[in-house]
Amino acid sequence: MTVRAVRQKARPSRIFCRYLALFGLLAALILSGCSEKKKQGRPPSPVKTVQAAAKDTPVSLMAVGNVKASNSVTIKSRVDGHILRIHFLDGDHIKAGQILYTIDPETYIYQQQGAQANVASDRATAEQAQKDFVRYKDLYEQQVISRDEFEQKLTAYQTARKAMESDAAQADIAKRNVHFTKITAPFDGIAGSTLLDEGNLVAADKDELVVIKTIKPSDVVFSIPGRDVGMVRSHFIDDDLTVLATPNAPGAQHATGHLTFVDNWINPDTGMINLKARFTNEDEKLWPGQFVTVELILSIKKDAVRIPAQAVQRGPEGKYVYVVEDGKAVMRPVVMGMRDDDEVVIEKGLQKDETVIIEGMLRLYPGATVIVRNDDAKPILPGAKPDQAGPASDAKPAGAQPAAPAPEAAPDANATDGGNA
Repeated sequence: MTVRAVRQKARPSRIFCRYLALFGLLAALILSGCSEKKKQGRPPSPVKTVQAAAKDTPVSLMAVGNVKASNSVTIKSRVDGHILRIHFLDGDHIKAGQILYTIDPETYIYQQQGAQANVASDRATAEQAQKDFVRYKDLYEQQVISRDEFEQKLTAYQTARKAMESDAAQADIAKRNVHFTKITAPFDGIAGSTLLDEGNLVAADKDELVVIKTIKPSDVVFSIPGRDVGMVRSHFIDDDLTVLATPNAPGAQHATGHLTFVDNWINPDTGMINLKARFTNEDEKLWPGQFVTVELILSIKKDAVRIPAQAVQRGPEGKYVYVVEDGKAVMRPVVMGMRDDDEVVIEKGLQKDETVIIEGMLRLYPGATVIVRNDDAKPILPGAKPDQAGPASDAKPAGAQPAAPAPEAAPDANATDGGNA
């Protein structure tokens, strides 16, 4: 075999060795970079925090309610006739006893006068019958007349007296009908729109004229799950339970009332029970037919630990929060209680004044280094206590290498020792 053939056979081995050496060099560089990153550690995660606060928190039930007038009546006429005059305007505040409508009273005045005349006639007849009865009674006692004649006068007297009483009753009915031609309000309230105008003919106890509702005070009717009825009744028996009703309008303020009624049965179709609360409603915030958010306060829990609801996370083993301890994120299992607006009550696992992370949880893990960047506070340095903060430019991750000093400026080649150009 010639020397040339030997060299050609060895050439593939050399190429393979070169590639193998190059691959080893790249692997060494990669491992060196990973080792350097491992030495430097992960950068701190920016988070926002709040301090857990201890506040007196109401233990309450939430529901949706409907405002009802405490009194509501549909006014109808009790006599037939034409509407002679309307004495109010639509939407007026009405006082009890105020005249609302006048029905043409002429026919009823004539009926009253006729009935009074009949009474007068019957009274005269009864007086005459009484005189005859007294005279015949004396004659009968003297045995001048027969018993049959005496009894005839007695019957005539009794008949005349009963006829007078009957006509007197008719006169009273006629008088009452005249009174009914003035339709008055039975209680204070607000009038709706009149349903019939002046000049219309109304039928007694048939045609509706106007609806009056009392809104001071007002009632709110709402429902709660039947499973809560025992808890409500246990407090309702001994305490005057406060109810807050907030109209569903931007910026609306709640009205304060008191629970007045718990229904005597749970609806089997819905599993709900009806309750009712009474509100003084002096400022007329509540209006009949309006839907409101109802909060039934059962009791007040003293110094309950509260945090924003967004801080509570859910994991495989339950709910937890991240708290900051010595610049590190610590996972803390918690037991969550009731919710109040955007905050939740923590029953177990958290103490007041602990620093709780509310933003930036996606990058966290137990023991992760964090840097607090609240909008209204300086960032908290890793390893520092939550109340020790420094400028953002001074914050450095734990274990980070100090920055290399800046290189000195090279001397000007044109400069001389004397500084002359």
